[in-house]
Amino acid sequence: MVKATHLLLRIADSSGMTAADAAREVGIPLTTAYHLLNTLLAEGMLTRDSARRYGLGPKIASLSVAYARSGPSEQLLNAVRNLAEATGETAYLSGWRNGQVVALAIIEGSSAVRVGRIHAELRGFEHARASGKLMLAHLDDSALSSYLDTHELEALTPTTITDKDTLRAQLADIRRVGHSFDEAEFIEGVGCVAAPILEGDTCYGCLTISAPLDRFRKGRRVLTEAVEAAAQRESRR
Repeated sequence: MVKATHLLLRIADSSGMTAADAAREVGIPLTTAYHLLNTLLAEGMLTRDSARRYGLGPKIASLSVAYARSGPSEQLLNAVRNLAEATGETAYLSGWRNGQVVALAIIEGSSAVRVGRIHAELRGFEHARASGKLMLAHLDDSALSSYLDTHELEALTPTTITDKDTLRAQLADIRRVGHSFDEAEFIEGVGCVAAPILEGDTCYGCLTISAPLDRFRKGRRVLTEAVEAAAQRESRR
């Protein structure tokens, strides 16, 4: 089961793989790869083209729909809760849902001044949000190009990035350093930092801290270290 899961994840991250490629990526014998791939193929989890390259199958769509309907696990909710308690700031968990990066859980910290209207608007506008940019940074080139071709980079504040080349350059930096910032790019007066929750090279969600901008800038290093440590703990799980 573990090896089959690893095969699915590697194929999901690719534009299609032969059995030999898949075996090499996962580190298993070719005969084992053939057996697992053909089992997944028979179950509709994979497809195979004329070049004998395996891709994701129609049953994956059913899983995706079911996952979209489900809420975050108690483990992830605890991670958000612990992050809010440790920093005193608002913390949230985000992931892709129906083509948008959506806040799946939000927990306010104990600080007296809280981020107000951000709660109702944590959906879409990925180019302007720390969580959105973080998730975009972990897309492959094809998926990122598709996103940029179909989304206008709307200026929500004077500091929102609206140039696609500038955004691409920032996304490359985010992927390299492992976290992303939003300093009044989504909502004026609000700063955020986000870090990825990873399964191998796949980013399936992220944790974010938001705070009033002045307080965010003063505590940037501590908040960044806190959200990175929390996301790394969840990645190891």
